[in-house]
Amino acid sequence: MSSKKKLTVIIADCTSKDSIADCLKNIDSWFPQKIFVSNNFNRKEQLPEIYDGEFIHFNAIGVYQLWKKGVMQSKTQWNLLITSNEILTGRLKIAIENQIKNNPELEELFKLNKKVIFFKKVLKHPLEWVCEFPSSLFFTPKPGRFSLTPGSYNSSCFLDGEIIHFGKPSLASSLQEVIRLAEIQSDEIFQSSMTKNLAILAINSFLKMGLELYNNLIFKKGFREGYEGIVFSLLGSAIPLLSLLRYYEKYFRDGKVIANNLSTIKNILIIKLGGVGDVILLTPVIRNFKNLIPQAKLHILVLEGLEPLLKNNPYVDSTSTIKFKAKPQEIKNIASSFRQQNIDLAINLQSTKSSSKFLNKVSSRWKINRSYFFRDKDTDVLVGFTNTYRSVIERDFDVLRAIGVNPDKKYTEVFLDKSEIACAKEYFLLNGMSDNKATVVIHPCSSLKIRSWGIEKYAQLCRKLILESNCQILINCSPKELDDIAPIKDLVPDVCVFSGALRELLGLIHESDLFIGNDSGPSQCSVALNIPTITLNGPSTSNFFRDPDIFQGKHYTFNKEVYCRDLFHSQCMSKTEPVNNHPVCEEMICLEFTVEEVAIKALEMIEG
Repeated sequence: MSSKKKLTVIIADCTSKDSIADCLKNIDSWFPQKIFVSNNFNRKEQLPEIYDGEFIHFNAIGVYQLWKKGVMQSKTQWNLLITSNEILTGRLKIAIENQIKNNPELEELFKLNKKVIFFKKVLKHPLEWVCEFPSSLFFTPKPGRFSLTPGSYNSSCFLDGEIIHFGKPSLASSLQEVIRLAEIQSDEIFQSSMTKNLAILAINSFLKMGLELYNNLIFKKGFREGYEGIVFSLLGSAIPLLSLLRYYEKYFRDGKVIANNLSTIKNILIIKLGGVGDVILLTPVIRNFKNLIPQAKLHILVLEGLEPLLKNNPYVDSTSTIKFKAKPQEIKNIASSFRQQNIDLAINLQSTKSSSKFLNKVSSRWKINRSYFFRDKDTDVLVGFTNTYRSVIERDFDVLRAIGVNPDKKYTEVFLDKSEIACAKEYFLLNGMSDNKATVVIHPCSSLKIRSWGIEKYAQLCRKLILESNCQILINCSPKELDDIAPIKDLVPDVCVFSGALRELLGLIHESDLFIGNDSGPSQCSVALNIPTITLNGPSTSNFFRDPDIFQGKHYTFNKEVYCRDLFHSQCMSKTEPVNNHPVCEEMICLEFTVEEVAIKALEMIEG
């Protein structure tokens, strides 16, 4: 009986339920100590009733890793390593029992002869793809210790008898196995000390492909097996190339190289060449970068005139600007100015032709070129396009996720100091606006006409709000838009008009009770200041610029689902003005909100 306790059979799960039943039945009346290791947590419930051994769930795709986990849990010096699609012959069992009677002094491995069944056919020549670790009888002087590394161990001796290895029964399952092996080898490439030069790795992969094909087809006599041998050889030769492709995808395009070097990043450049709203939507990204990679300094590049939005931001170390239509030499000069910062990671979060040109000029260890609408190109990490309806913030968070960090807290923010708030209060006082009345800031204009609800409707809304709630209204517009808001002044002369600086506007919004506006930058500023906001959304996909987790509660969006809207604005951009190339829409059905329904919601929010 004591001899029966000298061996533990460790089964690595790698096959179907039926094969597992055959494997366990084969060893049921043999050695009592068994450990079944699987990466499938539900596999325990599928094991046959005859199995009375230990079950271990371990998250690994490699057979070697599963065996190693089993050996570490084993309490015996001798361990038999097999997979769940293998059956021992009687002669092999006798050979194993004889072998374990004498203990070696050091760790030793005894290989097992295999009879291979592939595509349901018994092969005359035992064809096997490059294995992680051979099925074997393993001895360790100290139970629970497993110091052997992955490999074929060709010099190890074989025991008498055979193990029946049931290979994949079909081409589809064989392809899955090849992909699994390629995944394992891609990790080995990354963990090894070999060169990471992609050109050299590609050459080595092609050489290995040829060698593997020759080895299986000629040296192992796969050609004598007919169709099965030829398919086996071709699939095996594909593993080196697939390994390289998966390595490139996993550790380069998916950002693992950067993820494994986060601690070395000292300077990050974030490029966001969009409008006011785009910069506001950048603020949670900035905050998360600083919190998750705290040792790195953050340098931000925005369009000229928008840098005030980042004033007082504690997470920003420096802010630079560039003109909207910067000339090539200007782009080159500004890009060169970042050399003294020794940028480790440069990120273009809103890839356009001009911003991509700038990124190409920047000297950086890694570059991420991120596009919402088009293909990412000239980038070290492919963030990708996966879902039409996710918000800008979530899409930008994908950049952080791609390099191995998990962002949270999506709220936007701007930072005002006490003097700016005091100036806003003084402005209201000087313009006859009372602290005892609710203040509504309205931004009725838009840089694109297809986003505008209409000045006449805003004028009617202002009159209705003043009559029914006795509130005071501040109209915000740029100096060049003063003539556009004339209908509002004509219908409601009592409104106050502000067309000043951006920081002053932020202070005024901060001191207001409600903000109403089109789908534009000021509405994003209002939400960032946590002021109740009503947005009249037009052609844009609402969730794209207004994350549902942020635009809720005290913030409300009028949004009408229309058949012609899509993320790419394919219908909206189908007709443009010849002078400025701005899109034109004759129907504007997406903005068909009545003055009455907007007023009702505004009054509700003012009184609430």
